[in-house]
Amino acid sequence: MEDKKWIVFCIIGGLLMLISSVIGSVSFYALVFSEVSKRLGPETAMVLSIILIIFAIVAMGGGISVILGAILVSKDKIGLGKFIIGLGAGMGLIGLVIFLITSIIAGVLLAVVMGLINGSYGFFGVILTIFSRMKMKKVK
Repeated sequence: MEDKKWIVFCIIGGLLMLISSVIGSVSFYALVFSEVSKRLGPETAMVLSIILIIFAIVAMGGGISVILGAILVSKDKIGLGKFIIGLGAGMGLIGLVIFLITSIIAGVLLAVVMGLINGSYGFFGVILTIFSRMKMKKVK
């Protein structure tokens, strides 16, 4: 029962991410893959671009990715599930931080207030998801 509670917390975190529209981008991965493909040649570039597309789809899913990853963990697909949760939550956290920073830089008071209100439960969802992912073990 202890293991299943982390799956439930992860799903709750994913729902909070969905409600607040927390999604991420994979621009960091794109930069790394670009540099790697320059050094390894055009054959590698095609493989890396396919991997990047898969990462982008998972990261854009945000909360949906977290929920699907939690379901995979509950079905004994621990590694794949935790990977998908990590992409959804990690990229979501980066996207949320970028959104809040750009709102503050824009200086529009309403945008900052709405960003903080919307971002607060999105941020809580991301933190809950990351913490739950760390505590997940094999479900019996």
